[in-house]
Amino acid sequence: MIYIGKQKSNPRAKKALVLILVLSVLLFQGRAISAWQSDNGDGTFTNPPLYADYPDPSIIRVGNYFYMATTTFVGVPGLIITKSEDLVNWEIAGHCISSFDGNDDYNLEGGTRYGNGCYAPSIAYKDGTFYVVVTPNGERTRIYYAKDVSGPWDYNLLSGSYFDPCLFIEDDGTPYLAYGGAWENKISMIELNSGLSATKGAPRVILYRDNVEGTHLSKVNGTYYLFNAVPARSLVCSRANNVWGPYGETITLCVAGKGGHQGGIVDLPDGSYWGYLHQDEGAIGRPTRICPITWQDGWPKFGRPGFIGQVESTYPKPIQNKPIKVPAASDEFNSKSMGLQWMWNHNPDNSKWSLTGSSLRLKATTAKDFWHARNSLTQKGQGPISTGTIKIDCSAMQPGDISGLGMLGNPWGYIAVTRDPKRIIMVEEGEVKATASDIASDILYFRIEMNFVNKQAKFFWKNDHRDWQQLGSSITMGFDWQYGTFQGEQYAIMNFNPRRSAGYIDVDWFRLNDKPGENHVPEPVPTPSPRKAFMKIEAEDYNEHFGIQIESCSEGGENIGFIENGDYVVYKNIDFEGGAENFEARVASATNGGNIELRLDSINGPIVGTCSVTSTGGWQEWDYARCKVKDLNGIHDLYLIFTGSEDYLFNVNWFTFKGVSVAERLGDVNSDGVIDSTDLQLLKRHLLRANILTGTSLLNADVNKDSKVDSADFTLIKRYILRIITSFD
Repeated sequence: MIYIGKQKSNPRAKKALVLILVLSVLLFQGRAISAWQSDNGDGTFTNPPLYADYPDPSIIRVGNYFYMATTTFVGVPGLIITKSEDLVNWEIAGHCISSFDGNDDYNLEGGTRYGNGCYAPSIAYKDGTFYVVVTPNGERTRIYYAKDVSGPWDYNLLSGSYFDPCLFIEDDGTPYLAYGGAWENKISMIELNSGLSATKGAPRVILYRDNVEGTHLSKVNGTYYLFNAVPARSLVCSRANNVWGPYGETITLCVAGKGGHQGGIVDLPDGSYWGYLHQDEGAIGRPTRICPITWQDGWPKFGRPGFIGQVESTYPKPIQNKPIKVPAASDEFNSKSMGLQWMWNHNPDNSKWSLTGSSLRLKATTAKDFWHARNSLTQKGQGPISTGTIKIDCSAMQPGDISGLGMLGNPWGYIAVTRDPKRIIMVEEGEVKATASDIASDILYFRIEMNFVNKQAKFFWKNDHRDWQQLGSSITMGFDWQYGTFQGEQYAIMNFNPRRSAGYIDVDWFRLNDKPGENHVPEPVPTPSPRKAFMKIEAEDYNEHFGIQIESCSEGGENIGFIENGDYVVYKNIDFEGGAENFEARVASATNGGNIELRLDSINGPIVGTCSVTSTGGWQEWDYARCKVKDLNGIHDLYLIFTGSEDYLFNVNWFTFKGVSVAERLGDVNSDGVIDSTDLQLLKRHLLRANILTGTSLLNADVNKDSKVDSADFTLIKRYILRIITSFD
């Protein structure tokens, strides 16, 4: 059992930080992996491969590697290229864009360019060269090119501006550019010259259809497939026998609610195809998902047979036996160059930052607030739940400096230290929401917890003499394409001053999910022994959890409490044997209660039951919550996920399962599906001749199967209840 946090005296006390995120902190070959890991390690994966804002994907395969280009808007360096051997395990390979020019707003001089810059790129490959085409918003189209995706990249500037451009290279090497915005209700195409440096001839309309954009073009067995997004609604496909069309037939491959939009297909070395597309998911942004392609009547249908049009949460991996990889996240800032996971919020002022060899030195920039502050160093927030933590030395700050860790998006906020007076502040959208005074230490730690399950962000601080404490209330995270960044919420290391300043901070490290960098090798976590599902399992005997805390229970021992929407607990290696039919929990609630979702093996695993919890009249007024379960047998990790309103939901003391047949179960003397002290008392009364057992009760009491019921059976049942033994064999 692992937990962090302090007991609270009442259910309205502020929740302390409690984060052991199973899904995003896993071990592989003894090495810490602190980002979301899609690969389940058993030949399957869980969508999305990258649980972060990787929108407008364009994927190609070159040899044994897949390459993906995605939207990064105004972040610098921009236009991330990621690389994978199996479409599941990705790492950042490089960036095409080193800076933006042509508008002072890119330098945060006079205005901002959030939501602009690089979007909807398209990647292609020809004769040993990678090409990526992109149209910075309102500017002329650029075609970047490089021999290696890690760079260096150069670019050709076309004479026109082509919205959502798709680069397609014909079998004979002829390059084309297909493009179009949703307001045009059409897709056009123009040929490029052989060097991909200029257009050739006049454009032609190749498809008329309302609201289409985000074009992808593929050729399979002589047929051309034109994929287009109907934003936030669906992904459609049109086909033709000629690259110029006519694309007279169009079908819907996927609707946004079943998978997403803006995507296409990519071939595997074995000749099969997989689809990719992004899905709108609110505050996290628009993660990319993948699914197998099923060919029907010559159409590339998204999904496996029987589930056409659906992008499911779990599949067998497209290619097996490739190593687990995740993009870099945590950074000790010990390198000579900035990690590939980082982007400045706009073009940086390179005179205002440096790497000292042991830290990132960030000088204060001049800005009226965080939104307008240059040189905020960002990386993507990761789902389903993540924390970003920094350690800073603020001894060189000057009056007016505001230095700390921000959440960049809409809304935006931060937790930071100020100088003269020296204090910690928590700010939301420019308004100071909470303050901590009497700050003496120059070494400070700031943390932001982004919970994309309940859309809440929390802000914490500590120093070397006091533990973590939350400052201010939660911020409800959102996503705004019009007035925000058009991205999911991002972590941002910041240092600004409304007036000119020579102050600076040294950032010792940034850690995602509170894990050290790649050189750290943690102690292996032992696999827990299996536990019987049909015995009483104390709720506090979990293996991992998020959000809950432990408190004393009026029925004896302890219970878990202070449960909020999105919290969960995990019990590993629960043995359901031949099957379970019912779930029972001992619960208490002073509010309207909520639900217990029972899932197997992951937070996104299959739901096997949902148990409703209603008010019992108090936090220690206990009652039973029961529900049916299905498809539950064998050994699994059990996830209890709590859902409900924004208030505290309920407490849980213990739970158990009842099997498919409970009439004959060794040790279960009263045949109630649970082996507990009641069974022990019944056996004791039998041995004292106070109440003689008969029938099934007598058979179940003979746990050592020696055809007699005596003190040996009593001792075995007692040892079983005390968990000294786990079976009667």
